[in-house]
Amino acid sequence: MRVLGIDTSSKTGAFGFIDGEQVVFTEQVKIRPGGSEKIPALLLEAFMDVGRKLDELELIAVGVGPGSYTGVRVGLAIAKGMAFGLRIPLVGVSTLQALATNIQKCSVLICPLAKSRKGEVYAGLYQKHEGFLEELAPPTIWKLEGLAVALQEKERPVIISGEDLEEEQAYLSSILKAQASYGIGKENLVDGARLARLGWVEWEKNKENQLYTALPLYLRRTEAEVRWEERSCRVDV
Repeated sequence: MRVLGIDTSSKTGAFGFIDGEQVVFTEQVKIRPGGSEKIPALLLEAFMDVGRKLDELELIAVGVGPGSYTGVRVGLAIAKGMAFGLRIPLVGVSTLQALATNIQKCSVLICPLAKSRKGEVYAGLYQKHEGFLEELAPPTIWKLEGLAVALQEKERPVIISGEDLEEEQAYLSSILKAQASYGIGKENLVDGARLARLGWVEWEKNKENQLYTALPLYLRRTEAEVRWEERSCRVDV
């Protein structure tokens, strides 16, 4: 199946095109705040560079987070617009699940992270089982202290990955010590081709087109929602 994967949930955007088992291209690009809109032009350029066309696509897979509030929304808008225009189905994929596929080791826990706010992180827990990625715990918001204790109690080696997590890794290292190791280089970034492959697997489960149902995976209310509620509940005396 010919699948395009797109993710703009973090500082580094990713997109990749697979044709069956062949990776036609996979690219990562730094995204300035609010700069995800350059992804469509980069996509067109990538297709032209390999002599392929957008209308060859049969499916689009898009990262739904957790991650940057604005980034996830923009990525979904781009992917949905393309799927609608090309009249092909779309599926949403967890960004943390996509990150976890970068780790190839078996017999270890895989804990991909993404920055949240107020000293918290988004985290999921996975392992490789008979060549397939198995979800042990879905994406959740964690205080770093709680995450460290939870991983420590597993008493198994764990690989922690994610972008721009120097402070978080330093704290986790102080608690987990030799139990933890960390992603290296591009293991810490979403790979568009791997995300596309996850989307293909998801599509094959039930052939459900999520063009109108895929939503950002928000694990907390946005600041705007909190402020709106505060204003709504305020009573003038």
